[in-house]
Amino acid sequence: MKEASIENLYSGMLEQLGYINGSIRESVQNLNESLSCIADTINELRERIRRHPFEEETDEINFFKYTKPRFCAWQTYVVELHKILSSVPVGTDQTVRDYYMEEISVVNRFFRLHAFHYQYYVTDEHSKDKQFFLRRNSSLFPPGRELLPDDPEFSTDLDHLFGMFRAYEMLRDFLIGRIRLLYQEPNNVLLKEMMQGRKRWWSGTKMELVEFGYGIYFTRRVNGGKADISDIIAWLEESFSEDLAQAYRMFVDITRRKTISHTKYLDEMRGAIQVHIEESLKYKPHKRRSKN
Repeated sequence: MKEASIENLYSGMLEQLGYINGSIRESVQNLNESLSCIADTINELRERIRRHPFEEETDEINFFKYTKPRFCAWQTYVVELHKILSSVPVGTDQTVRDYYMEEISVVNRFFRLHAFHYQYYVTDEHSKDKQFFLRRNSSLFPPGRELLPDDPEFSTDLDHLFGMFRAYEMLRDFLIGRIRLLYQEPNNVLLKEMMQGRKRWWSGTKMELVEFGYGIYFTRRVNGGKADISDIIAWLEESFSEDLAQAYRMFVDITRRKTISHTKYLDEMRGAIQVHIEESLKYKPHKRRSKN
């Protein structure tokens, strides 16, 4: 199956989740509808695999090690995020901070419980890939699963656990972000001035920023290639105070360009760098020393 087809399916799911919840990383306004969206997408992914079987073992390994966990992580994430947000205590900022800290402890306990496999995930190890990510080598009760997989033809030993690792990392990032917000006292004038001094804004178009974000994503340089497009878009939104909720639709528009380059802004960046380098390397004659 073509990678572009997978990316379109994944981006479409994130866009739909955004419509349902606003900011899917910050709130779950409709849990049932969100889970239905994710389940429908995963079912479509399953059908595509059935229609287009893997040609090589490496294709199967890459799918179950990287692709499927990206989709399935959102099932765990929306459920756990909904639980966390539904149970935030009413009280002082310190009470809420303590609650978030305890939730981070829960996440860290999960990583410790699966320390060996989490280390395999974090370091992107490959030595046991055939054992962990080929369907023919699946064990009866894979690590991290309390129940038998509902479809052995769509499961391996670690794809489920890798999806949970991704989900719990997203939860940890969310919790840390909430704690940081609580430590930013609104009446702290010095803090306000410091934050204002660090503020950045984007003076180009949103389309250019989205093109830039997808360029970063497809070159796989962030977090060893593990960062999702949603991570990168969220980072750009936060960094430049821009609303990129329609990022996927903008990227679709980019792919449909007919009269201009698909990489118009990236081409402009490359040209600007090239011009700067050429200008800096131009021969500049030395001044002749005056004779005494």
